[in-house]
Amino acid sequence: MALGGLLLAGCGGSTPAAAKPEPTVVIGYENNGADPEMAAMAQGYFAKYMKGAHVELRYFSSGPASLAALASGSLQFMTGIGNPPAAAAIGQGVPLKVIWAQELYTKDEGLVVREGSGVHSLKDLRHKSIALVVGSTSPFEVATAMADQGIPASSIDFVNMSPPAMVSAWARGQLDAAYVWDPAFDTMLHDHGYAIMYDQDVARQAPIFNLAVVQGPWAKTHRQLVLAFIEAEQAGVAYYEAHPSQAVADMAKEAGISVALAKTELQGYRLYSLQDQLGADGLGTGAGVKDSLVTVSLKAAATYLLGIQQIASAPSDMGRYVDPSYALAVAARH
Repeated sequence: MALGGLLLAGCGGSTPAAAKPEPTVVIGYENNGADPEMAAMAQGYFAKYMKGAHVELRYFSSGPASLAALASGSLQFMTGIGNPPAAAAIGQGVPLKVIWAQELYTKDEGLVVREGSGVHSLKDLRHKSIALVVGSTSPFEVATAMADQGIPASSIDFVNMSPPAMVSAWARGQLDAAYVWDPAFDTMLHDHGYAIMYDQDVARQAPIFNLAVVQGPWAKTHRQLVLAFIEAEQAGVAYYEAHPSQAVADMAKEAGISVALAKTELQGYRLYSLQDQLGADGLGTGAGVKDSLVTVSLKAAATYLLGIQQIASAPSDMGRYVDPSYALAVAARH
């Protein structure tokens, strides 16, 4: 009887099980201008490598705006997030892991002022206003520079604005100064603006990265999709290295900027490849993670955020939130 039942089932006598639904993977991103990730998006690499998943790309105007989605689990990956927002999320208990360093800023974020404003240094901004994104990298950089020059924070009025709002206000002549990143930064520079400081001016005290993070609990149960994400990021870097002209054109189209502006932006930061992730200037590996530049950047940001009481506490071991294991596994394949 049992054998007969098995034979009947084997001959198609039962209804096949329903196909397992594709998991949905939501990848958040900021429009950070020219970036190999933009080329990866244009080439469809995330969908290509994440086979068997439904991939959605979701735009966020700034890192802080994505934190609630990460905390709730409705967002699996967030890219282009600065280390201050990442450190703030960690301090607030968001279960994230830093898995990829996209780039280190040198001249693609800074303080732009309007021509004819008479402002030539931070000291000239006393009793004036600076537009910036509260909770982003900008206040961290400005505060670090002001502390270095002995300028009290109370002497400058900070106005919280999104980058698109800054560009619009700047075009209407309503802003004299803003600390922001590309493409807004370069847009204002090319519209009667000039820079009086860049991230690289405080790089030792406050290094700024664009980072990719994953929702920690989700990553534990979807390891292969996290590895596929790393493959897609590296594919974007490799595509840029092999086909720079087409890659820059792709980046410009995705970011909604000119090719000339994209080329300018690419000169303003250090790009990180798969191998760069594993070095001391990236995520590090093994015991080196706790002293890697990415970990140092998170520690510095957390110290700043604690000082302004934006977070109540921060982990003593920030390296626990930097996870190079996925990059290491993918590197072993190449």
